[in-house]
Amino acid sequence: MARRAVHDHGTAVGAAMDEKNTVRAVAIDYKAVLRRPGHAHEGIAELLRWLDERDVAWVLLTNDPMDAKSALAAASLPEPALHLCRDDIPDKAKRGNGAWLEAVADRLSLRTNQLILVGTSQFDWYTGIHAGVVHIHARWASRLGKPITSLTSDEPADVIELLDHFLLHEPRWAFRLDDEDRAFEIRSMLPFNAQFPRGGGRTFTVKDIFTYDKTVKVGDQDARDVLMLHLLCAAYLQGSLPGQSFFCVYPSSTPAKGSPQLAGFLERAKVMTGSSYKEDLLERVAQAPDTSLERYKRSIGQATDRDISIAAQARTVRVNPAFKKKIAGKTVIVFDDFTTEGKSVEWARTLLSEAGAARVIALTIGKYPSRHTVYRLRPGVTIDPFTTNNITLADFQTTSGPGGAGEGPSMSLTAAMEHFAAAEEATAEPPAPEPTTARMPHPAPRPVPAGTRSPMTSYKNARQQHLGQMLTHLQQNAYPLVWRGEYLLPAGKTTTTALWWIALPGQVEQWYDTREAERLVSGICLAVGIIWEPVAAPGGATQLAEALARMEQRRHA
Repeated sequence: MARRAVHDHGTAVGAAMDEKNTVRAVAIDYKAVLRRPGHAHEGIAELLRWLDERDVAWVLLTNDPMDAKSALAAASLPEPALHLCRDDIPDKAKRGNGAWLEAVADRLSLRTNQLILVGTSQFDWYTGIHAGVVHIHARWASRLGKPITSLTSDEPADVIELLDHFLLHEPRWAFRLDDEDRAFEIRSMLPFNAQFPRGGGRTFTVKDIFTYDKTVKVGDQDARDVLMLHLLCAAYLQGSLPGQSFFCVYPSSTPAKGSPQLAGFLERAKVMTGSSYKEDLLERVAQAPDTSLERYKRSIGQATDRDISIAAQARTVRVNPAFKKKIAGKTVIVFDDFTTEGKSVEWARTLLSEAGAARVIALTIGKYPSRHTVYRLRPGVTIDPFTTNNITLADFQTTSGPGGAGEGPSMSLTAAMEHFAAAEEATAEPPAPEPTTARMPHPAPRPVPAGTRSPMTSYKNARQQHLGQMLTHLQQNAYPLVWRGEYLLPAGKTTTTALWWIALPGQVEQWYDTREAERLVSGICLAVGIIWEPVAAPGGATQLAEALARMEQRRHA
């Protein structure tokens, strides 16, 4: 293979290396390799050997010309596939200019999204941003005085972990749609019901995190961070995360309420390829129908006149007028948690294209199995993307697109989750031995709470009504559960916290709070093939205080 040959700076590498949609080369700043002449940083030799075993080239970057062969040999390190200094860069550009990584890609016959950069300074960070290349800051070599928002590694082994679980796998998607005619593409990572291990024999689903807003830890990692980082890395390898893009989140059905589960991560992740997160680029300016609730009502034959077509999106979502002069020619990446039939992402594409965006990419965590529908405005129909538009479904031409959802990267993500869980278990302190004189008794059953039983005829809120309707439907049509059509308010309380009295086959009746009841019903619906989502509890979502950096750092107090 070409990279096994020795090349001084300025020598081109002859053979192409772009046969895979994975990272094919790692560019490393000199200071991250040698802590002083003749002495390598601890763990760097293992990293370089690991890269060699996987046919991933490594490239040495130095500001000044040097005898790299001798310097590395003195530290018992292998030669790089390529060594570049400032003299090799067009116009002798300083570090911080994307031309450094463009030169690496050109010499190795790679695309820039097949590179990552391991740097030691703020200027290296800028180099990655300006080339649209993922940057990792080598904390083992440099503790920056000025903080940067970047992937970080405390030791070379962390780079191995990042590559092994996120950047050396061919991108796989549960659903994808490429529409060159409309400069539009959709990538959905997983099926809506994907399930993963979290250690200790426990599992979690993607809906636990992105629908029910649960915080799930896998080892010392946040499972949401693992999933989001995998989504971004796959998009990067696919070429669907170009640098200098705009990131935004499709708004929820309630005005001024976005998706904190996505926003908290994207606020930090935007710089992975030098993009900008524009929280208010797409605005919901009026309340829209809850499409999940309305779909459920129709699935059980309940009459409803609420419009959940794409026209409902047109009447309530617009491009923020503040971006009138900023969006032209941009690539805009729209993030959403799930997509079903595609109304939201199709309206986002329509708005952003009409506003002047050159390309629109939709990235979602999950995909429901419904067929995607392609929407185009009919000839002669015009809209103003910077305001709401009173149009109807008849103003669109529709085409039935692909449907279903494959497994996506479920296998590689399962391996990653198992790795993080096992790493935590390996470092955990052994449990204290149980006393030999006595054993603690098993926990007693839940006591039956005192309170006032109330029939579910006058619901306290829409969330309870939505749950009660599905319980009734399941009991009557799909699943032999026992439910009396009532709830219980604890004694002395006037809140709307209901205790639901439900029994599954072969079990005695017991009480569940509303969140537990929703999880139970969601599991039953999944088992019988019904698409159902609970109404989100108000105020239930919280911003992520830390997201991206935790994925690459081992905790050092």
